Amino acid sequence: MTKKRKSARNSFLRMGLKNKLIAIVIVVGTVPLILAMIFSYLQGNKSLTQVIGASFQALAHETSTKIDFLLKEEISKITHLASHPTLVLWVTQQNKYLKQIPLSKIEQEIQEQSQAWSKQKSLPLSPTTNRASHVLNDFLKNNLHASENTDSLFVTNLKGLLVSSINFHPGYVNTHRSSWKKIMSGNLETFIGPLTQDLQSKDYTFELAVPIRDHERQIVGVLHRVYSARDYFANALETITFGETGHVMLINSNGEVLSCPILPTGHKLDDPKLVEAVTGPKAAWAQTQGDGHGSEDISIIGYSPLEKTNQYTLASTDHRWFTFAWQASDELFAPTESLLSWVSGAGLFSILLIVIMGSLAANKIVRPIRQVQSAAQSIGRGETVPPLEIKTGDEIESLAEEINTMSGLLQKKFSGLEYQVEAKTQEVIHLKKYTDSILMSVPEIVLILDLDLKIEYANAAFEQLTGYPPARYLEHTLLEISPEPSKEWRALNKEIAKYQWGIKKNHSSPSKPVSSYKAKDPLAPSDGNSKDSQNTITLGDQIFAYQFFDVLLEEEKTRRIGLIMKDITEEKRLLDKLTQADKLSGLGTLTAGIAHEMNNPLYSIMGFTEAILEEKQISKIQPLARKVLDRSKHMASVILNLSGYTRANEKDAFKKVDVNEKIEAAVEMALMAPYTDDITLEKNFDSVPGILAKPEEIQQVFLNVISNAIQAMQGKGTLTLSSRQDHEFIVVQIRDTGPGISPEHITKVFDPFFTTKGQGEGTGLGLNIVHRVVNQYGGNIKIESEPGEGTTFVISFPVNGNK
Repeated sequence: MTKKRKSARNSFLRMGLKNKLIAIVIVVGTVPLILAMIFSYLQGNKSLTQVIGASFQALAHETSTKIDFLLKEEISKITHLASHPTLVLWVTQQNKYLKQIPLSKIEQEIQEQSQAWSKQKSLPLSPTTNRASHVLNDFLKNNLHASENTDSLFVTNLKGLLVSSINFHPGYVNTHRSSWKKIMSGNLETFIGPLTQDLQSKDYTFELAVPIRDHERQIVGVLHRVYSARDYFANALETITFGETGHVMLINSNGEVLSCPILPTGHKLDDPKLVEAVTGPKAAWAQTQGDGHGSEDISIIGYSPLEKTNQYTLASTDHRWFTFAWQASDELFAPTESLLSWVSGAGLFSILLIVIMGSLAANKIVRPIRQVQSAAQSIGRGETVPPLEIKTGDEIESLAEEINTMSGLLQKKFSGLEYQVEAKTQEVIHLKKYTDSILMSVPEIVLILDLDLKIEYANAAFEQLTGYPPARYLEHTLLEISPEPSKEWRALNKEIAKYQWGIKKNHSSPSKPVSSYKAKDPLAPSDGNSKDSQNTITLGDQIFAYQFFDVLLEEEKTRRIGLIMKDITEEKRLLDKLTQADKLSGLGTLTAGIAHEMNNPLYSIMGFTEAILEEKQISKIQPLARKVLDRSKHMASVILNLSGYTRANEKDAFKKVDVNEKIEAAVEMALMAPYTDDITLEKNFDSVPGILAKPEEIQQVFLNVISNAIQAMQGKGTLTLSSRQDHEFIVVQIRDTGPGISPEHITKVFDPFFTTKGQGEGTGLGLNIVHRVVNQYGGNIKIESEPGEGTTFVISFPVNGNK
């Protein structure tokens, strides 16, 4: 992308002034024009879309209101028919008749009548010829439109058996019908069923059912009417058309078409997003991708729920019905395309006029400028230039006069310029040699790499480390210096690559999280950073701390990567020895507690052993032997804790460490010290995942903090220990009820050798070691303390963190 920009910029610079002026005039004239046309088109398109959407919404709402009224009238008619005395009487008599039949014979009789009905044979009380069926037929004759779209009209009794019907379409046993179940439950007064395909006629139908009640308002049966969905709604929908393709259709909340002039009834819209967009709770319009009629173009659809009808459909089937106003996209957006064509034509004509006028203006401006250019070129070649005579009365004439003055002055200056150039060249050479001499004398390794990670510069310290001459490593990456680079060099090269990615992204090194406090180690260089917070690499027997820096070459407008490596081997070993010394310094305090801890089980073992020697019965010896074994395990645990604490752990392997287990072990060791009998322990440990670490280092962290807390309380008080998981960190809190830490000391407690204890009571390294270990595992430690209120240490470890 950068090369393309440079190429476009160079092309623009080579265009010439006349062409540039023409280009500027075109840009200045056409950009506002094009923006205005685009804005006009977008605004017009937006207004047109809103008008169309509002029209479709109004049409859909009007149609939904019309269908709501149509269904309300239909429900009223059916409800009135259900109260007809003949229907009530006939259903009541059928219910009484069934009660008189013995239970042992009723199933057989229902089966026989069902078989006869399925074969369309006449029954003793035929449902198609009884008095109730005459009432149903008379109802249809008096409602001509109703007879044309009615698939079946029938009555069922309390057993769900057919009582009367206008035809043989319904089944004899109707207990499976949702309409019969919901009406007979007494919770529904009007049932409007889902869209269903009739197995015989293959026509799609929907059902309307109401209860039949006797004079005591008890339900004695159900009146069912099944409609052809397309025929019933055709008169209400097919007459509503606009344009060549615009129409209104009726769908349910599942996207199934109940009636549509184009799509077949029962067709399901296959785009769930479209269905969701046009089935909202209120009348509205939506701009959708696709129209449900086979097109994937953007379309505008108005929709409206059947608010009255949906009260019944939701209670009956959990479905809702919607009207859906639509028009084909090519017809719908034809005015928009016409508007775009008109705006584009007007814009092209305007741009042509701007180009012609810009060309004429550029010719008048460029002619005197070219005279000035020719004179400047001659001056640049050292030629004598006659005075320019340009009379334009503007800045160009002033420029010509300045060139005439400059031409005379340059002739005087050329003579002393060569001497000054030579002097500056010698100064630059001297500064380069001086800088190289300084860098070669620096004991730290200094490398400069280009953005391809190839070495451009290395001082003598790097040559001494690798043993290779400059020809071997210059213009090569770290991995190319040696035929088989070690894993350490590979890791360092990977870190350089990460830093390089940060330069390319942000033109600065990637930010690193900064802990709330960094211990000030007096043995480390005074750069304000702890050794453990630096990046380190081990090469052979030497440990190096390394740091990257960004090198910006302003003249070349490019960047380089700098790397400094400092040998910290001796400093690292000294810190490790100090850490071990601090651990051993605590043994004197623990000795008395260990003696007490060992003597008690030892005396018990001696007593139980004497009892075993004197006892003759095996059954009594075994319990005594178990007690000896328990006391022995206790002593072994104490010895194991002590030996693990005192040994150096530089080469210990990383393991999954149970934090709660290490807190318990640390408490057990800390309480071995004398004068700890009055310490009250409160523990609140959550079940937390393990962390990857060296177990003894984690235990040392907790032991140092807990020992400090016990010493602060002088053996009397409450020690509260808790652990929990907070997102990706395990948080441990250690709280004491001691005197607290004064504000002037709280910022120094992690400094090496800082202590408020008397001489010989502490080394001042304990909390420094805690801080260093927690940091090296990517954790954090902070102190909350008020004088007289006690102190709380909050220690956090990442769940999967390690060095």
